[in-house]
Amino acid sequence: MSRYRFKCIIRFSFLFVILSCLSFRLSAQATETQAAGSNISPVLVFHDIGWNFLGSLTCNYGLNFVGAGLGTYLFIETGLDWEWRNIGYENKWLVNMGLPMQFMGYIVPVIAPVAVYLAGLRISDTKLQVTAAALAQAFILTQAVHLPLKLVTGRSVPGIMSGVFFEPNNYRDGRTEDFSGEFNWFKFDVLDGWPSGHTACAFSAAAVISEIYDDRPLLKAGVYAYAVLMGLGVAVNTHWASDSIAGALLGYAAGKAAGKSFRGLLGKGENKDALSFYFTPNSLGVVFSLH
Repeated sequence: MSRYRFKCIIRFSFLFVILSCLSFRLSAQATETQAAGSNISPVLVFHDIGWNFLGSLTCNYGLNFVGAGLGTYLFIETGLDWEWRNIGYENKWLVNMGLPMQFMGYIVPVIAPVAVYLAGLRISDTKLQVTAAALAQAFILTQAVHLPLKLVTGRSVPGIMSGVFFEPNNYRDGRTEDFSGEFNWFKFDVLDGWPSGHTACAFSAAAVISEIYDDRPLLKAGVYAYAVLMGLGVAVNTHWASDSIAGALLGYAAGKAAGKSFRGLLGKGENKDALSFYFTPNSLGVVFSLH
């Protein structure tokens, strides 16, 4: 591992720890501001970020992570990953159609929270401002979940990218034998590999919006349609199909946790599951809901 990559990992880890330690104080200040009816402070981004991170790991009782791992294994063993890769390899028009999603996947997760927050300030819409904070936190949680997995797994890319906009990084892997199960453990590469960060960010944002705007079915359908298109777009370029599926499951978990938490700030309360877990500094347990 190069010294540059090592420094990047250390800086990222240090930054996340610091943000987590500050989350309780910052979220308290932000909640007080929101209760007072004034514009929402940007520090609302850190509202319960520590608990929400745990929530992203235990969403659906951890089945999202199990599904991501098991689904990838099945796609590799059944040859579905390899068959899907070959479809993209043999049809350059599919690769070119997916290129816009490649670009959007880098830009949208960063500018969307800022644009939504500024729009909320402009029209004095508290809900929009809270949504912006939730989107920003979901992005942070998604990075905290998927980047370590990329660093550890080091999965080889399918090698089908051949778009004109990517000429500097243009590559075509001509291997004819299935290499979808090739993992270079601890390669420490955050750009490629398993799971798909583009797809994870798209589904985390979709989950946040669907939680906060649960009464807007067309909006929910739209954001999930965007997330699906993102997954398909990268699955014919830089990722295996199972990378996208895993990213969708993990991103959804992070977005669901953040969305439920911020939904409570708007007076709607959280959607309670029939079975849920709770953690406190001194205890943990299981709660059954009978309604």
